[in-house]
Amino acid sequence: MRVTSEKQIPKKINACAHAHHLGTPRIVYESPATTQSYLFLSSFAFIVSAGIIGAYAFLYDQIFSTWPALQSWMVVIIGLAWFLIGLWMLMTPAVTIHLRVFLCPKGIIYVRRHPDIIRWDDIRELSKELKMDRAATVLRGYKIVRRDGAVFLLENDLPHLDRLGGFMEREITRYLLPQALANYDMGQPLTFAHLTITPHGIIYQPAQQLLSWHEFQRISLDETTLNIYRLGDSGAWLTLSLAGFPNTWIFKGVLEYAIKQARIPALEPLSVPARPSHLVAYDTGGAIAFGPFAISRDGIDLYSQQEFLPWEEIASIGVNEHEVIIKRNAATDQWYTLPIWTITDVALLKQLIDYALFP
Repeated sequence: MRVTSEKQIPKKINACAHAHHLGTPRIVYESPATTQSYLFLSSFAFIVSAGIIGAYAFLYDQIFSTWPALQSWMVVIIGLAWFLIGLWMLMTPAVTIHLRVFLCPKGIIYVRRHPDIIRWDDIRELSKELKMDRAATVLRGYKIVRRDGAVFLLENDLPHLDRLGGFMEREITRYLLPQALANYDMGQPLTFAHLTITPHGIIYQPAQQLLSWHEFQRISLDETTLNIYRLGDSGAWLTLSLAGFPNTWIFKGVLEYAIKQARIPALEPLSVPARPSHLVAYDTGGAIAFGPFAISRDGIDLYSQQEFLPWEEIASIGVNEHEVIIKRNAATDQWYTLPIWTITDVALLKQLIDYALFP
């Protein structure tokens, strides 16, 4: 992931973003290039191949001439096999098209062979792809289904995929939840994978089981699993994996709304968390300090350099394990580096930077 200025975005991508009214792309998520590792492995394969064939030619009279013809030729075939492996590894980066995702205020631009426009209000489903890894369930990727049926995969080789996925979940909920609630008010059943929410309760489709609202107790939802509890039961009435479960946050919003309509209190609050106080302070024009600098709607105030940087002069901001790096635009081409230990709250800083880039 890298934060970019408009000048750093390819002209073709900028043109797509403005033509489809997505806003200016500000963050690029890019799968890492495999060229370096493939070059190393292909070089190793070529060296092994040259060693085998060279040894065969040099030692033929002393050793290999006395071998049966089939065994002798097997040595040559093994050497050629290593050569072909090296050639395949050398060609792979040239034919592999890595993924780039440009995050915009109103959607994303998904670029593999060509740019695909995915607006937040044009997404039909967003779901997680999970896998078991050493007895733990880990995130493998996200699947996006557009309204026209096109499917896009975001795999875990994208850096900071969890942050991108969380941002997408919040945005599509903001766009799609109102229509889902309107459909519920009209009596339409809403289906989420194997679950259907109706005015009468929740239906688990594979077993055609109905949990009516007067029997419903609560749900428990984490990053990988959904549990639904019935009144009077000690265990869960139903446990589902979130792998392939579409629009989790919209499901939560509709479920909470349905419970309120049925006048049954939820024992666990399911609403989207209230906006943090620092974001409210930022929106109202306040400056949020992080030790050697402060961030406001106008820009970044560097206390140590006694300098103020307006947002239009900032090309990029990066936060890594050791430092915060601020780069000014091409007109000045200045860099500011601040040790990470001087920052009062790194997690809060990352959240505010993301929010500031997408007001």
